[in-house]
Amino acid sequence: MGAIRGMMATSLDGFAADASGGVGWLAPFEAVDWGYGDFIAEIGTVVLGRRTYEQLPSLAPEWPYPGQAGIVVGQVSPPLWGGASRWEGDLPALAQVLRAQPKDAWIVGGPMLQGAFLTLGLMDRLQLCVVPHLLGQGVRLFPETPPARVPQLTGVQTLPMGMVMLDYRFT
Repeated sequence: MGAIRGMMATSLDGFAADASGGVGWLAPFEAVDWGYGDFIAEIGTVVLGRRTYEQLPSLAPEWPYPGQAGIVVGQVSPPLWGGASRWEGDLPALAQVLRAQPKDAWIVGGPMLQGAFLTLGLMDRLQLCVVPHLLGQGVRLFPETPPARVPQLTGVQTLPMGMVMLDYRFT
């Protein structure tokens, strides 16, 4: 049975992107190995929000998840890049489908999609890579609505350049 997971970077002041929605502020930290290879090996399906999906071609010349099935939540026009499929149902129904898979699912979609999974209590695990950079403004990491399930910190890993990986499980 697969778990539903989130993993994303956040600025020290709690932003996932700058005011224009960009993540260029992460560039100085790209050389740091924060465990992505091990993480993605556990993932069978990537779930992307429409905005994240639409940004991918500008960030990568090829589908960046070649070993994973892709699901896009939101209104996008076929054909979908990377062989992804479109999800038109509600998120609880999607969670049932994802949990029935043998491997974990990664909610890649930005703060809006991950926030919706959190608010509905559908997230099982959340890993946050805290980057020592202050943006001051931008796209907030979390929604204002508290999560339906309580997160418990289960791991902390210090990384080079002052980065920290926080690992939360939801009860």
